[in-house]
Amino acid sequence: MITTIVSFVVVFGLLVFVHELGHFLTAKRAGVKIEEFAFGYPPRLFAIRRGGIDYAINLIPFGGYVRMQGEDDPNAPEGLASKPRPWRALVLSAGALMNVLLAIVLFTGIYIIGEPVPTAGQVEIGEVRPGSPAAMAGLQAGDVILRLDEQEIKVVNDVSTYTRSHLGTEIAMTVRRETDTLTVRLTPRPEPPAGEGPLGITLGFRVTETKIVRHWPWEALALGLQRAWLVIVAIVGSIVEMIRGTAPVEIGGPIFIAGLTGEVARSGLVSLMDFTGVLSINLAIINLLPIPAVDGGRLLFLALEVLRGGRRLDPRKEGLINLVGLLALLGLLFVISYFDILRAMSGQPLLR
Repeated sequence: MITTIVSFVVVFGLLVFVHELGHFLTAKRAGVKIEEFAFGYPPRLFAIRRGGIDYAINLIPFGGYVRMQGEDDPNAPEGLASKPRPWRALVLSAGALMNVLLAIVLFTGIYIIGEPVPTAGQVEIGEVRPGSPAAMAGLQAGDVILRLDEQEIKVVNDVSTYTRSHLGTEIAMTVRRETDTLTVRLTPRPEPPAGEGPLGITLGFRVTETKIVRHWPWEALALGLQRAWLVIVAIVGSIVEMIRGTAPVEIGGPIFIAGLTGEVARSGLVSLMDFTGVLSINLAIINLLPIPAVDGGRLLFLALEVLRGGRRLDPRKEGLINLVGLLALLGLLFVISYFDILRAMSGQPLLR
């Protein structure tokens, strides 16, 4: 429990601080007067004032914000809305950019410190579908696949490649079950039921040996950039699939994320750094979505201003839309957290 709480506070605090620091630094550079730099949402717990800026800690720990003068008022001389559109766009997107930069730094650090690379492992059966060729042959979850006919199995792809090249043909599968070695015969189905595959099994890869591989800083930076790009593509792809309805909608609140952070932290520093980097990119992408109350919503209003030939939306209407969006977002977070608590109290794991 202590590991979970401490690791979550450190990780979440770092992500929020870096995000808001991006807004803070670019706003100051743009000549915008900053009134408050806050962690969490009101009511306020305490604050200190330095250089005309309130640095505050608030009660609701679901994020943070930088309050700037004239965010919706173009008549305020030192306000955000009075600045040229390129500066406003940069200030609004700087938080997400800083989160991506943090991820690149973390990924690069992993490659410098040394990443564990599998050198040996085993392919295990995860699930056997009833009535499938695997079930009829007596295969069980946890069996380790050693060979298909005379071909040695080293990775999961070896199984799928071999079975698909032998559809409708009987093959011999040699497996290890605890201390016993067994050989069974089964025939991959040419037309299996949806979601089952030719054999009717799910597969997993259990790493049994690893080695630490370290890289020179310039190599690590290139690998860190590549890793960040792959994570961005994966997250955007998942969001698109959820919108299309081709993937299940899986949402976790702060409690779910805290539980996941604790589990990852117990796996070691490198795992926690990688998880933090992925979470940071996830935060960046969510903040850039064109929905009210987040940075992407404000960027959408800025884009509409350009399309309208420079005519701004009524600041009062824009402020009201953002307020409603913020309340809806906080309400959604409370609902998700409520169901996370119910799941934990019922004995179900937070990690799904």
